[in-house]
Amino acid sequence: MDLIQNCDRADTPDKCSGETLFIRDMQFPGVLDAVTVCSASRRANILKVELPEMPKGYFTVDASDIPGRNHVVYFRDPCPYFAEGRVNYIGQPIMLVVGPDIRLVRKLAGEVCIEYDEIPPIKTIDDALSGNFPPLHKDNNVYAEEAFHYGEVEQAFSEAAEIFETVTLTGYQEHLYMEPQGVVAVPDGDRITVYASTQGPHAVRLTLAGAFGWDPGRFRVCQTPVGGGFGGKIELPLILAGHAAFAALKCGRPVRLAYSREEDMLATTKRHPSRAVVRTALNKEKQITAIDIDVVFQAGGYALSCGMVLDNGLKKATGVYHFPAARVRGRAVATNNPMGGALRGFGAPQIFFALETHMNALARKLGVDPLAFKANYFIRQGNPTLTGGTYHFHVSLPEVVEAVKKISDYKNRITSLPRAHTRLFGIGQALFNFGAPFSIDSKMPAGNRSGTIMSLGLLKCENGTIEILSELVDMGQGLHTVFRKIVAKTLDIPIERVAYDNVDTDHVPPFTITGASMSVVAIGRTLKNVAEKLKPRLNEPGEIRIIEQYQQPPHVNWDAAKQQGDPFHSYVWGAVIAEVEVDTVTWQVLVRHLWMAIDIGTAIDRRIVRGQIDGGVMQGLGYALLESIPPDTMIASLADYIIPTSLDAPAIESILVENLYLEGPYGAKCTGEPPLVGMAPAIADAVANACGVEITQLPISPEYLMKRVIEKP
Repeated sequence: MDLIQNCDRADTPDKCSGETLFIRDMQFPGVLDAVTVCSASRRANILKVELPEMPKGYFTVDASDIPGRNHVVYFRDPCPYFAEGRVNYIGQPIMLVVGPDIRLVRKLAGEVCIEYDEIPPIKTIDDALSGNFPPLHKDNNVYAEEAFHYGEVEQAFSEAAEIFETVTLTGYQEHLYMEPQGVVAVPDGDRITVYASTQGPHAVRLTLAGAFGWDPGRFRVCQTPVGGGFGGKIELPLILAGHAAFAALKCGRPVRLAYSREEDMLATTKRHPSRAVVRTALNKEKQITAIDIDVVFQAGGYALSCGMVLDNGLKKATGVYHFPAARVRGRAVATNNPMGGALRGFGAPQIFFALETHMNALARKLGVDPLAFKANYFIRQGNPTLTGGTYHFHVSLPEVVEAVKKISDYKNRITSLPRAHTRLFGIGQALFNFGAPFSIDSKMPAGNRSGTIMSLGLLKCENGTIEILSELVDMGQGLHTVFRKIVAKTLDIPIERVAYDNVDTDHVPPFTITGASMSVVAIGRTLKNVAEKLKPRLNEPGEIRIIEQYQQPPHVNWDAAKQQGDPFHSYVWGAVIAEVEVDTVTWQVLVRHLWMAIDIGTAIDRRIVRGQIDGGVMQGLGYALLESIPPDTMIASLADYIIPTSLDAPAIESILVENLYLEGPYGAKCTGEPPLVGMAPAIADAVANACGVEITQLPISPEYLMKRVIEKP
């Protein structure tokens, strides 16, 4: 098996022919359908619930039907399955209506009358921190808070010749995977089997065990084909699996809960909106002596994963730079808006928009070339991380920047932009890095994360097939194909002999939720180790099963309690250049061309990597220009929530800079999230270059841009 050779993806034929069965397509004898009755209020006490008359065979399910605890146990702060007594956001589940005819179920659900005692809602970050509203969370409305620093920040600011400050704002972003959320729960003797479109089958199983008060072994979770995830199928399937399982227990029949697109957009998590204040201290020579970053994420009605998202973003807050001194503070606050959650980039897109926008604006203010200015502060091998760890390996920033300048003809292009009567043209750039995966506390036993033994393995079947035993989920990123290539390469066998089926928790050991760009770089390495153990036994008769616990690379030293050390195993380095055209009548922005150079180590499959880059570019373009939810309302329709289509796609050119990570499988790093991270600041910089105004808010809507130009001093 040649790693360089592109490989047809294992899931392509069935998806192209339409034979793939997603959760809504699957047939279960005797299945009932469930519809969720959601809160229509942002913040209220529930005074009364009036139910319509239920025909025979139809019933409701609410918090009183939960055998154990009415909260999802996976996260630090509790999130209820069903509202009890109060609601904290529009779309919060209150109960289910269940029955055999989905049309009648929907009608009955629409006839449930709920009387609310409205409470003034917390709508904004300022509201959340003002102290003027009864807090949703504890006494200060802060779900999570972290801070990191190194060097003499206070002294640098007190001695500064000048202090430069920017404030940036970002909004919500939807995941917009192709397949809306869905689960089916099937009673099976004294067990319940759940079929779910999820990124974390074992997490679903453990969460159900907590809600039922049952042994985890009484639950089996089968992952169905995931029609896209981007992080959006981490949190919600945990909740929906509970809903369907409670209903299945109550009626003793299979129950399907499959959201429509409107229900999905109303109830699911989104990228956290943010506000970031970035300040740099400059000496008389206009050199940066310290940076101070204060970030607030708006997390919505319940915390869910906001602590992890904030933590990941903050640890990347100094970007590709090592400043003489740095201080970073972050908070995630409660509001009565939609809940934030994991979304491709995991807190980094907000942070990099803030930092790169600041650096670009500062370079413009100083009248210097931005790429040359930034190069003065590039991280170098051996520099400390923000958390006191070390950048252990070669930092390929100079090569990446040169590569993107070369493929874009940057030097000539920036001095020869087109001119037109009603059009403005601009070039912008941004630099980014991406650390992955998260480190595990070095004092914990090998293969252990938060009490879960993380392991995976291989099964050599009697017929010679090699089966991958892994919890990791292919949600469209090509994981099944890449893992099969790694095993086939290591065993020196054709890839057709390697199988990787969808996850069944009865069949594969627990590992972790698929996300945070960890799969190939970390788990691929463990898989390669297992294959090397199997290789000398490949011709033995009978079945051979080898399971191995995950172990961190030896260079990683992380103290989780103190939040000190190496937060990530390895770093991807990248640069983006964007060319835009702005219509001075409509103030719409057209991205004409995008160039990206990125160091992901070894590309296990270049065609899949190209797909990840193109997809990340388009999702980042939507984040930068189009995708928006007004702060005072909800959008539950793709007629109002605009995402880019193929007609909005610019010409995209990308180049891979090969800088092998020797602890990754065959030198590979991660690919999934990094291509999105630098898109928004690069496009914003290009718009600023075209229009002569700094862009400090996402999305860059025509209304916002026109206002900025009109208000230009």
